[in-house]
Amino acid sequence: MKFDEIFEEYKHEMTTLSICKAADMDVLKPVLRLFKETNMRFHLVDDKSRLEEMLETLDEELIDGNRMIVHHSATDEEAATIAVGLAAEGKADILMKGLISTSTILKEVLNKSHGLIQDRILSHVALFDLPNYHKAVLLSDAAMNIAPDAEQKTAIIRNAAETGHKLGMERPKVALLAAVEKVNRKISSTIDAETIIEADGLADLDISIDGPLQYDLAISKESAEHKNLESEVAGDADILIAHNIDAGNVLYKALVYSANARVASVITGASLPIVLTSRADSAEDKYNSIRLAMKISQN
Repeated sequence: MKFDEIFEEYKHEMTTLSICKAADMDVLKPVLRLFKETNMRFHLVDDKSRLEEMLETLDEELIDGNRMIVHHSATDEEAATIAVGLAAEGKADILMKGLISTSTILKEVLNKSHGLIQDRILSHVALFDLPNYHKAVLLSDAAMNIAPDAEQKTAIIRNAAETGHKLGMERPKVALLAAVEKVNRKISSTIDAETIIEADGLADLDISIDGPLQYDLAISKESAEHKNLESEVAGDADILIAHNIDAGNVLYKALVYSANARVASVITGASLPIVLTSRADSAEDKYNSIRLAMKISQN
């Protein structure tokens, strides 16, 4: 399935977005675009006077109807409480980080009183449109879990696979990335891959999984054939699992900044998708990330 095809069908009129610390033009520009393209509703949390001034600068229509609701907050902590609370109360289908630190908003998300986390690990999932690949591909985890062990990786794979299913991937092919394609006792990524596959802790999921696999073997049929590698996953991977945050983050940014890949990303594992983009992400990336979250929330 191609990147744009994934976003073709969703009922945007049923979606409500809660944005924590929304008074930032980089955040509001994709919101304005979605406001004009869809019938979505938006809860914007931040200093009310500043927010309304910015909205009026962008488009006076934004402060006139009932689709753009402003909630005043005086501090980051108060903003997080309000924005996450709206999600916990079922008044929002998607939670989005605005101009606030990741640690502050995640602390509130993890607050047990909200009930957003039910014995699940939170993990980052990014959907890429690669210039030289025949379909969209998911990468996890490039921004959340620092050095996951085999058990935590199994949970990360579960989150990514469930995301893939919600995006229409019928039987996602999962590649466990490493520097080599054979188990080497000196390379922990290969040992984890062996442990995960032999443990069979994902047997209940409708997926194909293989590893360790080098990146080129995961996405290039030619490379796999050159090495005489027989694998259902090699050259046709739907999901790439990075060994740790260093590997995932470097691959993520290399694809965006060096390969001109388009990307959309969310945090999974909570009871609703969380858009946790960074200030360095483009307005287009933020827009696509919200669209990705919309698709996930409705499936």
